[in-house]
Amino acid sequence: MLWQTKKQMAELLARLVSIPSITGSESEQLFPDLLALELKSLPYFQKNSHHLQIHKSPGASYLTALVEKPGTKKTIVMISHFDVVGVEDYGQLKEDAFSTDRLTNRFSEDPEMLTEAARAELEKGDWVFGRGTMDMKAGLVAQISLLERFSYGEIDGNLLLVTVSDEEVGSSGMLAAVEEMVRLQEELCLEYVLCLNSEPSFKEHPLDTIKYMYTGTIGKMMPTFFCVGQETHGGEPFAGLNASLLAAALTMEFELNNDFLEQVGVEKTPPPTNLMLRDLKESYNVQTPTSAVAMFNLLYMEQTPEEIVARTLEKAKQAAKKVLGHYHNKSEAAGVAGLPFEIPVLTWADLFLKVKESIGASRTEELLTYALEASAGEDERGRSLRMVQEFSAYVESKPFIVFYFSPPFYPAVSSRFDETVRSLGDFLKKEQPELVERGFFPGLCDLSYATSSVSKKDTQLLIGNMPLYKHGYSIPFELIDQLRMPVFNLGPYGADPHQKTERLELNYSFVTLPGLLEKLARHVFSI
Repeated sequence: MLWQTKKQMAELLARLVSIPSITGSESEQLFPDLLALELKSLPYFQKNSHHLQIHKSPGASYLTALVEKPGTKKTIVMISHFDVVGVEDYGQLKEDAFSTDRLTNRFSEDPEMLTEAARAELEKGDWVFGRGTMDMKAGLVAQISLLERFSYGEIDGNLLLVTVSDEEVGSSGMLAAVEEMVRLQEELCLEYVLCLNSEPSFKEHPLDTIKYMYTGTIGKMMPTFFCVGQETHGGEPFAGLNASLLAAALTMEFELNNDFLEQVGVEKTPPPTNLMLRDLKESYNVQTPTSAVAMFNLLYMEQTPEEIVARTLEKAKQAAKKVLGHYHNKSEAAGVAGLPFEIPVLTWADLFLKVKESIGASRTEELLTYALEASAGEDERGRSLRMVQEFSAYVESKPFIVFYFSPPFYPAVSSRFDETVRSLGDFLKKEQPELVERGFFPGLCDLSYATSSVSKKDTQLLIGNMPLYKHGYSIPFELIDQLRMPVFNLGPYGADPHQKTERLELNYSFVTLPGLLEKLARHVFSI
């Protein structure tokens, strides 16, 4: 066999890491072709080439590899991603970032470049460094090893490997792959009994040696606020209202606000943090900024989108109220008559309806088309902002705030109450007592799109307040509803994903884990 020993798997990892599949790069698009060459060395795919497919479309690529066992329809779907983040953080070591041997040797020669924790693990001698080692090409290697075992008919069930692009940015690969997963399910009458991801076990503190298995994944929203002020000359600040003040007040209200912190058992979400804060002036002049934007990263587990939206709007209104108080206190202290401002908070749905009622359906569609064409070269965040900006120009009364969602949206998913997953968790704890169960993978992953978790009511709320939805970004909710399989994550052990000290521990990852994955599959098929 090709990929069953620790040495064989480490060599495959080195080959996969050597492909610089940074999200959005040509190498990312090429990766499925190179992986297919590896898989074609298996006799099964030489005889069943139709079960090994490369799928490519603008912005997305993925590979599917299906091993069928005659006489059964039970199927485990394995998902993984092959894209990696960039390597600018490596500095002078950037050229070695995609070579596990060279980079590990460089750190061995000069361990002072490492953190204390990384240096201690390097000295143990069973760790390799490199971009993508932990996140998540080692998980893909473990899945390929399991696929090989299935290909020789040793396990009584089917296995479908789906490995995708773009997980690190917008998950366009997984969103595209959902359609193929549904097609295979329907055409081959497959019974999907589990979706298995092999994202790595995340350390909960730098010295953590516990290996975690996850029965779900955390969710993510990006609440964004377009702030419109009342312009004025810089020498007459009380004659208007600075849009930057609105954005700053929103940031003070949301940044690290523990009212959004969620706890489920021992697991906690981090509080929200700002990912974008800027005014929208294109050049210098003495006029105060008329518009600004503030965007936040908000993670959740069990809260519903409806609850989150209600709390978000409440906090936005509090921020607006504080701005008014600040403005009037300062104008009074300066002996200047302030203006009788109000600062309403609109949703994108409110704004769209307001503009449509003002200019009519036909002109609204024209405005929508114009905004999309004008922002064609921008990313999903920029295009969303441009849409809100263009529509806001039709609101005469200023100032105001528009709340909307920027892509991407990752639904929180949990299968911890599913009977199969409960049985699996108990089984694995007996097989490997060092494993600890967590309900939510903390690093965001494509399990969000493997099973249905958002109600129709919440789906409509999200869609109605995401300007770009169906105009360049969408989630195939109806197709995902057809999958309805429990989810589980069991992966390798490493440290420091997305950092120059990203590394993988080989003994657990390529000795213990492959055996656990095989036992996992046998157990699931026996239920």
